[in-house]
Amino acid sequence: MNSELKNKNACNHRQWFAIQTHSMKEQIAKVNFENQGYRIYFPQIGLIRKQAMRVENIKKAFFPGYLFIQLAPHECQWQSIASTRGAIRPVRFGEYYPPVPDWVIVELRSREDENGLIVLDETEKFRTGDRVKVSLLENIEQTGIFQALHGNKRALILLDFLQEQAKTVVPISALSFC
Repeated sequence: MNSELKNKNACNHRQWFAIQTHSMKEQIAKVNFENQGYRIYFPQIGLIRKQAMRVENIKKAFFPGYLFIQLAPHECQWQSIASTRGAIRPVRFGEYYPPVPDWVIVELRSREDENGLIVLDETEKFRTGDRVKVSLLENIEQTGIFQALHGNKRALILLDFLQEQAKTVVPISALSFC
């Protein structure tokens, strides 16, 4: 099947497609697409950041640098979509623009709370390489790098300690994002 036929088949009815956005510009792209009348899904997670004795609730992209757009056949104008402010390009493989299955969007939405934020299990929040703060004692925090889960309630961390990095295992509940 040639790529032109594949793309036509991908746009026979309303389908979701992934759009790559500029770094930290997902919200700008979302607003601009919505202003053009497109239906957009921009999944976000709510995180708690502890900093200087204050706790802050923040929203972060679930897929940093990406959002989803739902298109009807006549709306598959890839050049116009790529030139929308905040967007870089639709995700594609050569000349083929793969649709995102509806069940993926349904599954993501089913995990949202009343604020529209995807709720993650404690063990799903951190990814290898994330900078984290470790709070083991009141008012004492140490920074480090998340390495891996260690069981289902603990994590392996590279702690910044005496200008070196030391591997240690800590409870997941002691971690927060920097």
